[in-house]
Amino acid sequence: MAGIYRGMPRAPEWSPEEDALLRKVWDEPAALKTVVHLFPLRTEAALTARGRDLELADRRRAIPAKRAAQSSGARMRAILESRSATAAELAELAVCSEPTVRRFIGANRAEMHITRYLPTRGDGAPTAVWVWGAGRDAKRPTPKSRQELSKRYYRKLKRERIDKFDEIRAQQRKRAAEKRGTFVRRDPLVAALFGAANA
Repeated sequence: MAGIYRGMPRAPEWSPEEDALLRKVWDEPAALKTVVHLFPLRTEAALTARGRDLELADRRRAIPAKRAAQSSGARMRAILESRSATAAELAELAVCSEPTVRRFIGANRAEMHITRYLPTRGDGAPTAVWVWGAGRDAKRPTPKSRQELSKRYYRKLKRERIDKFDEIRAQQRKRAAEKRGTFVRRDPLVAALFGAANA
């Protein structure tokens, strides 16, 4: 019987050998168009449709992860086998995104460990330094208390933004005076001339 287009032969029924070959290439990270030559009279769309008929895994979800494992994943592993690195350093060295690094760490967590933590900068969390190989993680530094973080913030503010520091201190004095009941509200005209009381 003629195919959809006049003169085009209709593809034969799928043979068990073709199904076995499709199952074999289906899980490979290479695109189906690179193996379509192995299936005479078949198109890439026909291979995809047959894969659905055979209820094979969804390549749109499974294959990108396999490709990453063989490309950026392989590069990250090679890097961590030769040196330690933070997630940001790993992304830069392996030429990939930080989300890709996080997925790699999640998938290979049992095969790698944290060798140390970098000192925190500002109020951020400590940065883990990873290395390939199973082992015990370095102890995570104890987080700073809110009082310590507050003191650090005000020291930095006083050093770098004295105007902002003075504004905050004035607000704090005003709230303290209101709480004690000693805050005096000046007449708007007097306040405009001489400034607000307790400032």
